[in-house]
Amino acid sequence: MREYGMLINTSKCVFGADNVTFLGYNISAKGAKPLEQKVESIKNFPIPKTVKELRRFLGMINFYRRFIPDAARIQAPLNALLTGSIKNSHPINIIGGSKAFNTCKDSLCHALLHTQTVTRN
Repeated sequence: MREYGMLINTSKCVFGADNVTFLGYNISAKGAKPLEQKVESIKNFPIPKTVKELRRFLGMINFYRRFIPDAARIQAPLNALLTGSIKNSHPINIIGGSKAFNTCKDSLCHALLHTQTVTRN
């Protein structure tokens, strides 16, 4: 590593651990899974009332998108609410998308409960 000019900061390193928390994931030899506290915050996210809140929710959900089967289809009604030239503070009527909102949250929680780890292909 020295010949490539790389240094290791030992205070930031974890050696000999079975799993580590890194960039929002719990990583082990078996693969990676979402952090439970992050999933809990998504699970407790209130129904969005503005475009900004909906974008925030979708950003949180999309971070763990690979754990949600058929995520694009589930999120389509929510993404449809963002079409057009609307401002962040614009109020939205999520009544039509409330089922999709709850399905997104439930799918991620279900993935965390029933998936030990997900490995990259």
